[in-house]
Amino acid sequence: MKKQTILIAIFTLFSLISFGQKKMIEKAKKAFEYYENGEKLKAVKIFEELIVEYPNSEQYGRNLYNIPTIYQELNDNELAIKWFLKVLDDKSVNDSEIDNSRGIFETNTNFKHYASTNIGVLNYNIGNYNEALKYYLLADLKYKYYNTSGTDIKLNKIKLALNISDCYQKLNMINNAIAVLLPHALTESPQFNNQAADKLSNLLKEKNKESEFKLELEKSFNTLEKIGNGIRLNVYNIPIFIKPYSNEELNVNYLKEKEFYKKLN
Repeated sequence: MKKQTILIAIFTLFSLISFGQKKMIEKAKKAFEYYENGEKLKAVKIFEELIVEYPNSEQYGRNLYNIPTIYQELNDNELAIKWFLKVLDDKSVNDSEIDNSRGIFETNTNFKHYASTNIGVLNYNIGNYNEALKYYLLADLKYKYYNTSGTDIKLNKIKLALNISDCYQKLNMINNAIAVLLPHALTESPQFNNQAADKLSNLLKEKNKESEFKLELEKSFNTLEKIGNGIRLNVYNIPIFIKPYSNEELNVNYLKEKEFYKKLN
């Protein structure tokens, strides 16, 4: 299943105003013009110069992230991955910094989070499923997604879970593919349709594991543990941590009221 590239670099005149020096402003404007005119290779070369010439600029992280983003658009996977890795390795790039340049639904920079996610995308699309899994997991666990909206954080977690599950399926690690979807299948979804629940139901049916999984899930309910405001289940000997979407209290009765569980029965 081909994933869509996540592109977050935005070229706007508003962002350029924050550059402190006229020379830098003019150079960034030129990159913007090249990009808008479809001359992306010329644009990316300017951004490569900008990060060297202005390493202390407030726009440094965005300039750096623009480089692999453009290479990704140019279908140069090798250079895209090389520069996304530079984003991950750069200690001056901080995902938690407030940044509203990408619209009202993105409140933080998240450059490393999206760099890791996009490395996963690029590897998945060329069949490198182990590498794709590695970087999706890093995006989920190490380079976490920042947002002031709990809904957007939940949606991001679901999207990553779907991608991670796809990788596990390609690697024939079906139990792991099931386990990564379960926390979202058994909790509320911000969307009208619970994508994780639908995907998990289809996977169980496709692999003829519905009866087996039902027994495994019931067994896990008997050993359910409370962890903070969440719970831990053990399914296929895989620990599964489930957190509430809002303030609901998670327990066995709650889980059994979810649409996903009811469909199993």
